[in-house]
Amino acid sequence: MKPGLLLIVPLSVALWGVLSVGCRTPAPFGATQRGSLAQAIITDWSKSSKLTAAAMIEKYGPPDAIALGGLGWKDKGPWKKIIVRDRTEILVSAQGTADSLEQTVAYHVPEDKRPELEAFGDKVRVSQDGTSMSARSDAEALNFLALNLADGIGRGAIDAAQARDSYRRAVALSRAGKSSPLMQRLLFPPSP
Repeated sequence: MKPGLLLIVPLSVALWGVLSVGCRTPAPFGATQRGSLAQAIITDWSKSSKLTAAAMIEKYGPPDAIALGGLGWKDKGPWKKIIVRDRTEILVSAQGTADSLEQTVAYHVPEDKRPELEAFGDKVRVSQDGTSMSARSDAEALNFLALNLADGIGRGAIDAAQARDSYRRAVALSRAGKSSPLMQRLLFPPSP
């Protein structure tokens, strides 16, 4: 089945629903329909993006938002927002990863800590208003790591250079089969 047909069928069904009942908005897709549509969408994604999307669907359920190039969840687990994007193997970060998974946590970032967080590198981004932080990588464990280290910077416990070094060491240990608590979960409570 061609990917373009997947969007035509739901769109025609939605249009038929609107046309058959007047101007009333049709009901949104249920979880089962969103899950099926998400599985169909990721079929043609790059291998790494497909694996990441499947892992997020398994852990957090069907996405709340679906587009050809991305899936999105809102308020799942510790996350304010989760986005998985299809990334081709050509589009990789300096670390050699596809960075298809972006996860955002509610977190108040003090104004004076933002320059130090920027110096940490492109692993973490702070929202313009300083009310959230996002990490982008190809695995949730790496996002936990980046955000836990960013919290250390935000609290003034470590600086950007120490965070970069800790990140490199934790990734190396992980590749060697060892585990780090920094990669297992957020070690700080998200802001309310």
